Amino acid sequence: MKQQHKMIYSLDVLPIIHNRWNMGDKLKETIYMTALSVLYSHMWYNDIELYVDEIGFKFLNMLPCAVTKVQNDNRIDLWMKSKINAMELQTEPFVHIDTDIFIKKKIDFLFDDVIVERKEDTYEIHYKKQVEFFNKYTKNLPYWHTNLGYSYNCGIFGFNDLKLRDEFIKSYYDLENIYIENQENFTELKQEGYETCILIEQYTLASLLNYKNNNPTVLLKGDNITEHGKYADAIGYSHFFGMKKYDKYVVDEIELRLSKIFPYWYKQIKNALEKEGVIANNLQFV
Repeated sequence: MKQQHKMIYSLDVLPIIHNRWNMGDKLKETIYMTALSVLYSHMWYNDIELYVDEIGFKFLNMLPCAVTKVQNDNRIDLWMKSKINAMELQTEPFVHIDTDIFIKKKIDFLFDDVIVERKEDTYEIHYKKQVEFFNKYTKNLPYWHTNLGYSYNCGIFGFNDLKLRDEFIKSYYDLENIYIENQENFTELKQEGYETCILIEQYTLASLLNYKNNNPTVLLKGDNITEHGKYADAIGYSHFFGMKKYDKYVVDEIELRLSKIFPYWYKQIKNALEKEGVIANNLQFV
């Protein structure tokens, strides 16, 4: 069966090397994670393109897919902006895969207008307080919902309808501009640990789709994270979102799998890292 969608990845390493989540420099871990994600996908899909900044390009340009060096010029606090940049470039239907996702069995991404990973059940925890902040500045935006009650996780995020993609991109920039113009007022929420860029991407999408009465296809079935996890296991899908991806046991397992399943690419990437002074610290993989 012919692949229906182009698979795209994006990576901006600038936030990773500037202490995101107060976890220090996670360059090596992120490079290995991205490589494993792309290489798993390469087992199932032919048309893959990774858009990566100049730093990351040095370590990932040898991967067996199209690797495009881009100049992102993004802000550290808008760490997912590279995804928006990559999505803007597409001229045909596509699916964007986050670099902390591993597809261990082939998934046929069948959807109408738009696909997302899942419906999130953490609105009260992660979104409500931020939505209330943006409500002060969004009265002129007809699609903005002042209390939608849910959002979508966009670990998987694709469009068949590129006009709808364009509407989403415009709405993203609407909210990004509001944030930049009023970021001093957001300081208190930031100190509480809220990451605005997640809301700007995911809640804005949910608001726009609700406004247009468009129900996206959801990859992971279920009503809560437990049910999503069971479905993900059944289809061979893993998403190490948030800080979990940098837990030591996850980092070690990623490097182990990369070295055992894809030894040629592991050696190529490891050599590139060491050439730039990024030294491996797991002696069992040396």
